[in-house]
Amino acid sequence: MPSTDHGRRDALPVGTVLRDFTIQAVIGHGGFGIVYRAGHNELDLTVAIKEYLPVELAVREGAIVQPRSGTDRKDFEEGLRRFRDEAQALIDFDSHPSIVSCREFFRAHGTAYLVMAYEDGPSLAEVLARREAEGRPFTESDLLGVMKPLLEGLERVHEAGVLHRDIKPSNILIRRRDRRPVLIDFGAAKQATARFSKSQAPYTEGYAALEQVADIGKLGPWTDMYGAGAVMWRMVAGGNRPWEPPHPVRVEQRAHAALGGTEDPMPSASELGKGRFPSELLEVIDRCLRLRETERIQGSSELLEALRSVSDQAPRAESAETARPLVKRTGPKREERGSRAVPLGPVPHSGRRRAGWLALAGLVVGLGLVLVTWWKSSAQRAAVEAWTNSPGMEFVWIPAGSFVMGSPMGDEGRLRGELRHEVRISQGFWIGEYEVTQGEWEALMGTNPSGFSNCGQQCPVEQVSWEDTQEFIRRLNSRESGSGHVYRLPTEAEWEYAARAGRTGVRYGELDEIAWYWDNSEGKTHPVGQKRANAWGLHDMLGNVWEWTVDWYGEYPSGAVTDPKGPESGSYRVLRGGCWDINARNVLSANRYAGAPSYRGSSIGFRLVRTE
Repeated sequence: MPSTDHGRRDALPVGTVLRDFTIQAVIGHGGFGIVYRAGHNELDLTVAIKEYLPVELAVREGAIVQPRSGTDRKDFEEGLRRFRDEAQALIDFDSHPSIVSCREFFRAHGTAYLVMAYEDGPSLAEVLARREAEGRPFTESDLLGVMKPLLEGLERVHEAGVLHRDIKPSNILIRRRDRRPVLIDFGAAKQATARFSKSQAPYTEGYAALEQVADIGKLGPWTDMYGAGAVMWRMVAGGNRPWEPPHPVRVEQRAHAALGGTEDPMPSASELGKGRFPSELLEVIDRCLRLRETERIQGSSELLEALRSVSDQAPRAESAETARPLVKRTGPKREERGSRAVPLGPVPHSGRRRAGWLALAGLVVGLGLVLVTWWKSSAQRAAVEAWTNSPGMEFVWIPAGSFVMGSPMGDEGRLRGELRHEVRISQGFWIGEYEVTQGEWEALMGTNPSGFSNCGQQCPVEQVSWEDTQEFIRRLNSRESGSGHVYRLPTEAEWEYAARAGRTGVRYGELDEIAWYWDNSEGKTHPVGQKRANAWGLHDMLGNVWEWTVDWYGEYPSGAVTDPKGPESGSYRVLRGGCWDINARNVLSANRYAGAPSYRGSSIGFRLVRTE
């Protein structure tokens, strides 16, 4: 609950004592009350306190809240009673991590106060606005990552007989400490069986169902489903260019169009998200937004089941273990890379069999059986040729070859409309064994831009734009000008070819063994090389940080190609590999992402390719 400029002259001043708490700031307000951040006077505890103060019915005189007139007193007292009943229901409600926790209710200053847990983090509205400004609209994974835990909490709320009635992006916080969505501000919540005056019922235009704004139908869990559907619509609609934050159309306008037999003024989610989201998911969103409550998804349990069904349609990730062959390293050797020792003998790398080993075929066959048993993997074992440059950056040789680029039909996280196509890499190349680290960046550039600078010198550098990488490469090439080597970013095709390392599945190994992502990263990057390498000895090809490629973002070709380099121009560069704050569903060898060349983020880094 971030502090905001509240504009409420009738708010209690900072320093006011309410029971055991002292007000620190106003963090929100609405037509029915004001929300304060407050600290406990004896304990190290920060809370949010909601004050019942309906602006149409009451005023503050000094510290005391009083009805505006004798005729307003009855409505004020009725609202106060509902506020108390709602507080009781929320306090009695079994706590859920996606629902703001309510702890205490008390009366003072002629009104009443509800003490809640203080949730620190940006609102979903802020996250959406920032992501869209950066050219990073929400994906299917992002949407499900917000809505599924939120609906699990809302399901419990509905079971307790309480409605929220104001579900919208600004009432959903993304808790900073664990990135979990939290539904706040039950100021519109009423017990489902309670009678109330609709003239006083608060709601937000675009997120309110028809039964909330007109005397049509009745309120129930399906009312909250309209709000949930509008939130999902907002996530989907934000991915349309140009990047103009769209908002759901007022339900009155939609109803008027329906009565007049004209086109719905609000585009359907199926129309807006076509090609970017599964059609099944878009159809679920459109069902939530039906005008008639009887035609709508009826409750959070039904909606949650529908979303789970969408996310469960993809096959499970492959579970084959990654190969661990021997490494032959050329160039300067380093005994240690941060806290991770680099052995001079066998290390957990994988790769192709070098030509020189063919003469020892009989011996290899004999030893192969031992190695297969030793490493518990059916993959072929080999020797990888590795090389370290004078600054100490480590590279692995990738042989020429062919592969099928893109995701098979049915793969989890597959981009809709993605064309699988055969790609031939005509020449081998050297690629960084690790993502470029903070220490490597700082040694060359003299600064460390990373948001996770406390992670250490062996963590990947981040907060670097595509343009920043070009300056790094320019300086590195200048420094290494006498070596005959040239450094650059990989093409998108080279990146996926190297990441797959001969594998055709969604990943090159068991996810938790090979990648840092949302479920195991603890909300931060980690030192490179801690996760198992792929079959060609490359670490962190999936997870930790997104990696820039040289290509402009564009559609894949429909046929076979050799050494593709993407479109000749564009607005966005391709990023690959996923990162520490992405859901498992999208940590895939084929997943691709678009970023403006000037964009920087704490989840974006890079690795280099070396050519002759």
